[in-house]
Amino acid sequence: MKMEAFRVQNYKKVKDTGWVTCRDLTVFVGKNEAGKSAVFRGLSKLNPSDSERYDGLKEFPRRRYTDEFAKQDWPVAIARFTLDAVEKTELASLCPLLDGVSTVTCTRHYSWTIKTEFDNGPNVKEATAGEFVAALDSALGLAREITVPEGKGEALKPIKEAIINLLTSRRTQYEQRPPEQPINRGDVDAVLNAVAGHANEAWQKALSDPVANVFKQLAERYTTLEKLAQARKWLEEHIPQFIYFDRYDVIESAIHIPTFVAEVSQNPPPPRARTTHCLFKHVGLDVAKLRDLGRHQLNQGPDPKVRRQIDERAILTSSASNAITAKFSDWWEQRKHEFRYQADGDYFRIWVSDDLDPSEIELDQRSAGMQYFFSFFTVFLVESQGTHRNSILLLDEPGLHMHGAAQAKVVKFLEKLSKDNQTLYSTHSPFMIDGDHLERARAVYEEDDGTTRISEDVWPRDKDSLFPLQAALGYQLAQSLFVAKRQVIVEGITDYWIIKALALALGQLGKSTLARNITLVPSAGVSKLLPLASMLIGHDVEVVALLDGDEPARREGKKLVDKLLAGGDRRCLFIGDFIPCNSAGEIEDVFPEADYLSTVKEVYPDVDLTFTADENAKTGIIEKLRALFSRKGLGGFEKWQPAAVLRDRILSSPKQVAAQVISVMSGIFQRLNELFERSP
Repeated sequence: MKMEAFRVQNYKKVKDTGWVTCRDLTVFVGKNEAGKSAVFRGLSKLNPSDSERYDGLKEFPRRRYTDEFAKQDWPVAIARFTLDAVEKTELASLCPLLDGVSTVTCTRHYSWTIKTEFDNGPNVKEATAGEFVAALDSALGLAREITVPEGKGEALKPIKEAIINLLTSRRTQYEQRPPEQPINRGDVDAVLNAVAGHANEAWQKALSDPVANVFKQLAERYTTLEKLAQARKWLEEHIPQFIYFDRYDVIESAIHIPTFVAEVSQNPPPPRARTTHCLFKHVGLDVAKLRDLGRHQLNQGPDPKVRRQIDERAILTSSASNAITAKFSDWWEQRKHEFRYQADGDYFRIWVSDDLDPSEIELDQRSAGMQYFFSFFTVFLVESQGTHRNSILLLDEPGLHMHGAAQAKVVKFLEKLSKDNQTLYSTHSPFMIDGDHLERARAVYEEDDGTTRISEDVWPRDKDSLFPLQAALGYQLAQSLFVAKRQVIVEGITDYWIIKALALALGQLGKSTLARNITLVPSAGVSKLLPLASMLIGHDVEVVALLDGDEPARREGKKLVDKLLAGGDRRCLFIGDFIPCNSAGEIEDVFPEADYLSTVKEVYPDVDLTFTADENAKTGIIEKLRALFSRKGLGGFEKWQPAAVLRDRILSSPKQVAAQVISVMSGIFQRLNELFERSP
């Protein structure tokens, strides 16, 4: 049984999440206090592995408790499940009318009652008093029409009168009830048996059958209801268990057995008792025997019974140590760990070593991430066994204490886990979101009234809630930078547009252009040059920078050469060096001034682009335009808009590219190609 969608209502700060669809692996993303934990805990109690029930006093929305809680039995968790082929067959065998049903819906209320519905199943209900009166009227009509066979008049007359009197009496009785009031099966069976009881011979039975059949139809409805009840009971017994795990349920490395035995007797037991209890179940030790198992009084002589207890505990702990080591290593790929359980008097200890350091260290001295996953794994091993093997895992903030790169590996671990057990997890870390699978992401956010909502198709406007998703997407895009192993860094996106368009145009014209195995990448400004180049070089990417010829670009270019390129100044080119009489030139200065100004005019048709003498004296067309826009009070000149027009012109009409542009850019592309070809 697989959960297709769920809905949480009336739980803590959750008024109604709305229906949320689920995949094998689904991630719920939101800031702290958005309500992720409330959603998970509320959902988990639909069928909790830890048997914890709803507590309306503590869990019903506080602001509504006084006025609303006592008014009705409020629903909390609703889930829609898809049945597999075996489950569908089993359901149909219990109630043939359910043949073809493939999805079911289960709702858990605060009272702990559960309501189950079969999607597209039969709509069968108990008969009402009104329906029963109508059936009695129909039966009376049939009874009055019974014809006396020849020679049978004396025998039939009292039977007919008795049936009519019975039906009339019952009609008088039931017409006094509210028409919508349900009746039980006993009411129907009583009339059916009474009618049948008056017919002792075959010919009598043949005459009374039409009357009896009216009530047999109602009786069959109750038979169907009984079968549906059996199917619902089966469904309740086979709903997947929800294993909820948060970061606080971490197993201690040294457990004081008497204290633990006292804790598990508390109602409710403390959070740590759950994970510790699972640990002992996995080891195979009965909690009730823990306090006495292996005890030996001081100065007491040899005792074969005590010796056997000690041997039993040693064998159990050794076997469990080997089992957890093998199972955990199949799942946890960070490092190969070896676990050793030790029972020593009143203490149960957990020691851990790994393939890099064979020294045994207490569990609580390992990383927080490792402690978390060991504790989760132990709970999962125990609570997912038995009837509910296909449990649904709800993991609250897994990998919280781990490094970003390790968190990305945790996601791969969860992917592996979800193949056998549907897994939902929450996070506010971008590293716990797979940018290749944003379809798994569900945004958890607060409405204006402070209640929790979940969106799966439209991301919320709240920047804090949106940040992990944005960062995950940005990280995924950044990772794509490392695919190409030869990259030319340019200063900004407008440089990228124009240079990329010119490379394509020159290729179409048969001129020297950028080699196919060289990729352009914008650095979002010259100040980002060094960090970007450093990151690329760290991933074994060959780097060349193509920068403007102004002072800031030459300054940052020198830093790049001195700090990252070991003095290889041939790895940093300046556009201004390829433009005659304009060593400070930018990519826009490659074009004849009139050509570039025509693109500006297309964007700003109402602006007079006549320069003053002072403006004309400035170096570079962009500086001239900035001065002109400042003089006219037009604000800053946004060069990205003319750049977009220029890019589109180049791509649509390569043959219209000016000869001087072809000459300059061919020279730049030739030089870039040579630099990469000469690489060692």
